[in-house]
Amino acid sequence: MYTMKELIESKRFQNTIMVAIILNAITLGLETAPVLVGDLMPTLLFIDKLFLALFTVEIGMKLAVYRGHFFKNGWNIFDFIIVAISLLPFIQGLSVLRALRVLRVLRLISVVPQFRKITQAFFDSLSGLAAIGAIM
Repeated sequence: MYTMKELIESKRFQNTIMVAIILNAITLGLETAPVLVGDLMPTLLFIDKLFLALFTVEIGMKLAVYRGHFFKNGWNIFDFIIVAISLLPFIQGLSVLRALRVLRVLRLISVVPQFRKITQAFFDSLSGLAAIGAIM
């Protein structure tokens, strides 16, 4: 039996979240072509809500386990912001923000270690690029 911390740090849990992000991206893509999906649109919207619930529970679990340390990790903050933005359309009058759901796909950057390394290297190189730009 896993403790909650062992569960959220397990490879199986991380892989499950990664697959969920990819499947959510597919359903979001399908929603952009109502002509192709027709009668499936209500089902796709329901599936989208299930994915959002999963991501919200995941963030909640991490907050419960890491408490104040959760916000010391930049990737956790990134994930928190993405999920929080996804929750905004469910507040009355903010349905225009539904388009921001596509940002959930960006969570792959924080879940896949190779993407994290590439992104971190890019941000680390920005100061050098700025210096080169200033010299030019």
